[in-house]
Amino acid sequence: MKLGLGKSSDGSIDRRGFIAASIIVPSILGQSQHAEATYGADAKIMIPDVVQGISDRTNKQCLVESLGNRECLVYLDPENQLYKGSDGKILFDRLAASILAMKNIPSYIESKQWNNVESTLTGKMGNLSFTMNELAKLIGDGSVKDKCKTLSVDIRNDLYAIAGSCSRKEQAGALKSYNNALLKLEKFVALVNES
Repeated sequence: MKLGLGKSSDGSIDRRGFIAASIIVPSILGQSQHAEATYGADAKIMIPDVVQGISDRTNKQCLVESLGNRECLVYLDPENQLYKGSDGKILFDRLAASILAMKNIPSYIESKQWNNVESTLTGKMGNLSFTMNELAKLIGDGSVKDKCKTLSVDIRNDLYAIAGSCSRKEQAGALKSYNNALLKLEKFVALVNES
């Protein structure tokens, strides 16, 4: 194959010919640049330990499982959990704050400040039922736990009765429901403190 390199009058190659030659010659000769890498130098193949896999499968809880061969990819790590259950100290602090807020209710009822009663029941005491249920879950004894759950439901019903009496503007009914709720709440606190 004859390359059409243009020659100038003095016999040297002109610029167009040089550019054409620099493009055509490497493609004809097949010299392409390739990476100089050793095959498999950084491949890390781990052979699964079958016996350890069977042991982990029976002794640990699997969280993520592969779809193909049902191999567990992630096991539950009890030391690495974000949530380890309810904190009793925080729950007792919430219960104390609710009891403190509840002590203001009789003065609000006597002065017929119905909005303040309702805002106390829904605001500062809004999580009282949840707090009592969480405290009841922490109790180990089954009979005491059942008593605490029953008292929690009764206290919640008394608080609903207070709110209903306030909406009807019945002072005597609201005070009666308040006293019932206070007595049951004292029993609940005594039961929780014992266990």
